[in-house]
Amino acid sequence: MALRLPGAAQRRVLALVPAVLVLLVGALAYQRARTVVADVQEVGRSHAIIEGADGLLTRAIDAETGQRAYLLTGDETFLEPYIGARADIARSLDSLRYLVRGEPSQTARLNTIAGLVSERFALLDTAIDLRRRGAAGEATSSSRLLAGKQKMDQVRALVSDLQGRERIVLAERGVAEQRSVRNASLAVGAAAIVALLISALVNLAFVGALKERDAANAALKEVNEDLERQSEQLEMQAVEMESQAAELEATAEDLRSTNEELNRREQGAKLLSDASGVLASTLDYEKTLEAVAKLAVGDLADWCAVDLADEDGRVRQVVVAHKDEAKIKWARELNKRYPPEYGGQAGVGHVIRTGQPEIYPDISDQMLTAAARDDGHLAIMRELQIRSALVVPMIARGRTLGALTLISTSTDRRYGELDQALAMELATRAAIAIDNAQLYRSALAASDAKSSFLATMSHELRTPLNAIIGYQSLLAEGIDGSLNAPQLAQLARIRAGADHLLGLIDEVLTFSRVEAGKEVMRRAEVELDSIVTEALTMVTPLAEAKGLELRNETTNARLVTDSGKVRQIILNLLSNAIKFSDRGEIVLRSKLNGESVAISIIDDGIGIAAENLDKIFDPFWQVEQRSTTRRVGGTGLGLSVSRSLARLLGGDVTVESTIEQGSAFTLTLPVKRGAPALT
Repeated sequence: MALRLPGAAQRRVLALVPAVLVLLVGALAYQRARTVVADVQEVGRSHAIIEGADGLLTRAIDAETGQRAYLLTGDETFLEPYIGARADIARSLDSLRYLVRGEPSQTARLNTIAGLVSERFALLDTAIDLRRRGAAGEATSSSRLLAGKQKMDQVRALVSDLQGRERIVLAERGVAEQRSVRNASLAVGAAAIVALLISALVNLAFVGALKERDAANAALKEVNEDLERQSEQLEMQAVEMESQAAELEATAEDLRSTNEELNRREQGAKLLSDASGVLASTLDYEKTLEAVAKLAVGDLADWCAVDLADEDGRVRQVVVAHKDEAKIKWARELNKRYPPEYGGQAGVGHVIRTGQPEIYPDISDQMLTAAARDDGHLAIMRELQIRSALVVPMIARGRTLGALTLISTSTDRRYGELDQALAMELATRAAIAIDNAQLYRSALAASDAKSSFLATMSHELRTPLNAIIGYQSLLAEGIDGSLNAPQLAQLARIRAGADHLLGLIDEVLTFSRVEAGKEVMRRAEVELDSIVTEALTMVTPLAEAKGLELRNETTNARLVTDSGKVRQIILNLLSNAIKFSDRGEIVLRSKLNGESVAISIIDDGIGIAAENLDKIFDPFWQVEQRSTTRRVGGTGLGLSVSRSLARLLGGDVTVESTIEQGSAFTLTLPVKRGAPALT
């Protein structure tokens, strides 16, 4: 069957249809390719946001760790990771702001995170400044630490929200990417089929027109010319379509490569995230290094080893990881038989000395032969089937602490620059964890040394002081002869000073024991009345000397507690009330509240400013800070020791106060269960 065309004009119009279709196919393919590339770019941006948020949180934790170490030791060296982390966090925030531009919700989250980080650093700066000014107790107060923890918890929650949103975007983009590729393929294929069908119909029409050659020679010549021109156009269109097909194939290949790279980046981001969680979970760095090495085994390596340099420069292998535990034991035995050589011009020792990574994309048999020590060693290395290797330094605060080694035995995995960057980041995080653990251990050692020093010095001071008190008692009793009134008055002053000094030493000793966790509680059933009476008897002379009235409005209660510790707390609170009161009265009241009793000491003294109510319980902090103008003495440990002892007894010490109007300190203690209060 032949198709007939009604006229030359119609035939020319029909001849243009394939060209138009080819142009439409090209435009459609280009538009679809742009959509796919845009989806890929958005996926990469989401991954970058997740990784940047992880880095920001990690550096915030590093800053906090460095600051805590400084607060414990006072060593400015420990502030180096804090300072470095602060600069890194600023850069991370700038990078994340750029990445989330155009997304109001993510921008708002990031602005909130930036504000919280700024507030957290303000708290850290304040604590550091206090520590530099010698107010270590205030710098490490529980309220300040709690405020810092709350800020960090808020930061973590917002970072989790930020990453959660990006993971949702990743899932949506993955579906959109697959849909775009599928739609592009379908659309281009359909358009190509339609173009081919129409071209075939046009060719059939031209065949029918040629059969009319005998009837119209002039028309035949014109038709032939049109056919030649159209044939050339079709050839050009065919060439163009072949070129477009090649471009589409190249684009598809690029998309496959991009997807593979994105998958590797996603795996790397998950590895770094998991590693950060493991490294931040404990300060036992050898255990955390083993856990991190196990994380690396699988998607990143078949073997993973960690070698650390000791302080004397010697290198030792601390971790070797593989999925098969039997192979790990075999590797350890192999190391005993062939100990690693760290002095060569390549390998782990060279990386540790130079701080530069070494990458071996392809391990040849010649390389194995050159590294083998004997035929047996060569046979073992060949049996391992090592295909590729990567050794990166573990650097923290400018020091190379060791090296991380990754080994691949798979023909499908050859290490490249992307793997090196991921391994460097993993090694850096591990090095920072090791450095933080070492700093923390140093801080603990310094703290233990301080506690030991306080205990030792307090004991050494107490020995001669007891002798002074003993000789004073002998002189006052007239053992070596009677004394006149002025001499007895001088002895009384000596005894008062000695008793005061003994009280200060006891405070220091108690503080040292509490801080070291060595304070012993000796609980027994006691009555509150007897404890209060003893305490009032001991402080009555001090109150009378200042013209203060002591009023006891307590009701009795039966307690199961350490009576000595309770008496010490009440004595401290009464002594403070007397020291800081120049007029009025001091009242003791008690109130039963279910299973607890509250004992309040109320005075009309100088009071405490609202901003100092939390600080007064910090060790060595006093209401009157300037030693040259203070009206009363003391170590500044009384309230700190009192609250610590109260909490060890299951209670607490709280305060309410107003400047120039007085204070009310309340000791809360549990009462004996099942026993009624005594009246």
